Amino acid sequence: MKPWLLSVSLLTLYGCGGGGGSESTGTPSPTPTPPASFEIQGITNVSAGESVDFAVAAPVNTRITDISWTVSGGISPLSSHTQVIGFDANNAGEYAITVEATLNNGQSVSDSATLTVSDSEQPQAILRLGHETSEGGRVSLRVDNNTLKDVTDITWEQVSGPTVADIAYDDGDFSYSVFFQAPRVTSDSIVEMRATLFYSDGTTASDTAQVLVKDTPVDTDAYFVNTSNGVVETVTTHMQPYRADSPYANALSSCVYNNVLTQSCSFATLPLLGQVTENPSIDDVLDRTYVSHPWMGDAFKSFLETSASSEDMRKLLRATTAVVISYEVRPSFYWAVTGAIYLDANNFWRTPAERDTLNTRPDYRSGFGNALNFSSFWRYVKEGEYYFPQPGLSAASRVTRTQEGVEAALTWLMYHELAHANDFFDYTTWGSLSPSDSPLAFVNRNAQLSDGLENALPLTSAQLHALADVRYGGDTASATQQSYTASQVANWFEEDGAVSFYSYYTRREDFATLVERFMMLYRLGVSSDVAVFTRDTINSRDYTVTWGQRNRVSDDNTVMRVDYAVSRVLPSLNVPLIQSQLPGPTLFPLNSDWFETLVLGMDENSAPLNMPDGVKAALIEKHKQLERHQFQ
Repeated sequence: MKPWLLSVSLLTLYGCGGGGGSESTGTPSPTPTPPASFEIQGITNVSAGESVDFAVAAPVNTRITDISWTVSGGISPLSSHTQVIGFDANNAGEYAITVEATLNNGQSVSDSATLTVSDSEQPQAILRLGHETSEGGRVSLRVDNNTLKDVTDITWEQVSGPTVADIAYDDGDFSYSVFFQAPRVTSDSIVEMRATLFYSDGTTASDTAQVLVKDTPVDTDAYFVNTSNGVVETVTTHMQPYRADSPYANALSSCVYNNVLTQSCSFATLPLLGQVTENPSIDDVLDRTYVSHPWMGDAFKSFLETSASSEDMRKLLRATTAVVISYEVRPSFYWAVTGAIYLDANNFWRTPAERDTLNTRPDYRSGFGNALNFSSFWRYVKEGEYYFPQPGLSAASRVTRTQEGVEAALTWLMYHELAHANDFFDYTTWGSLSPSDSPLAFVNRNAQLSDGLENALPLTSAQLHALADVRYGGDTASATQQSYTASQVANWFEEDGAVSFYSYYTRREDFATLVERFMMLYRLGVSSDVAVFTRDTINSRDYTVTWGQRNRVSDDNTVMRVDYAVSRVLPSLNVPLIQSQLPGPTLFPLNSDWFETLVLGMDENSAPLNMPDGVKAALIEKHKQLERHQFQ
């Protein structure tokens, strides 16, 4: 089945659980009396190891404005600020579940339940994770096989709640994930979904999960509300300032990510960080951080405290109004209308429980360029190993990720998105911005740094510019474009001045990618690879490279363009001097293997690469995704 792909029309973007059983603690009463209709919904008797969820719907004709859950036994659900909590019940025992909420009429309501976890047979199918979404919001659920048995089929069905239309699935014979858009509702409603796994021994196993669809105020003309696909698509309403006492808390809630935002806020309301301080601290940055789950702010704080790039990031963040991190942002992007960067929280997770809270819907560009006869992959490499994308991190494996792993996932992305921000608001502008002005008004009146790059040192390949419109913009490939060989494409690229094929999509991406690749090599010692393959080679799992190069950022065709971009974003750096000390570019050997070139340029006596075929296949799928959308 083909995934149902969703897109968000945001003017111009840059960047780019449940438990087994069949009973619940109650059904919301139709009566408008708040205490009678405020009741925890969820399965209260489960086996150890199951994923459970509990939900509350606002009483009829009211909305929940504030909510808090507590669970005994040392359990701290990661979504306690929403109307649904979900977590794995790993240990047998009894657990007290309590919820307290405030309604928009000022009334306080509460309820409690007892979860009994028994030491009976371990669950075979585990569906994660029950959660809250706004009406029109994007939903994803994943079922995991908790056995050693082979799965032969998976079916999905809606058990109850308002009808969900256009359910989509992962590609393949069967899907471990399901995606859909939450239906419009007139009051809070619970959608219950069931996944059933069929095993080769003839047995089956199933699990359910609840999704609370929240009745949400929506302005169909708002920036973050999309109606282009014929239905109203919204963003989450459980965003919150990471620091509740931030002096910008109200501005973050009003100005950067909601379903009623229709104008660019003035700098008097939410100024650029660089308008307030020339030397921002980590605390200054965290005061501008807006998250869908508190753990995301915690992870961002740890990144800023430990990363070798921290000083760079704080300098670059001066060109932004806010950092938005959400479970549903996909792909990451910078938006000049708000002056904020929007980061996919997939780059921040550290534990399986944190990862469970993320939305995994496919990027809407996933199918672009399928008719072309070549593929172009990129990666970051350090000391003969993959740096990004990272191998061995499948969701089903339930692995943790180190702080170094978070840095690998996040640093290159931050450099890129913040290069966009500084492209639009470079350091020479911060002191002259009027408080009455707004990001959108300023951008509409002024040229960007990337305009100067294109005028002074343009990319020259008309063919690659047109192919980028197909690969990244979704244009239909012409017959001529479909006939281009990988060798032709590689020749055009090698002779030009880009460091990435994505550079050809817009002048903004060209500028940002130059900064990103240079800073990763300079600050972290991480090399970038870019390569071209024939489509048939990749489809047949023969990873022979038609052409490839490491550290193209140091190539003679690119060094002047790199200097132009980086010196204008981080003027304190002596870019030419640094360039003279960086590793030079290295071409891949003719007909080399993509994976064997990890040790490119190292001692010939280095140990041979030992990477299982399954890990290679997973990395290739990741490369295919990144080929079409640099950021996810």
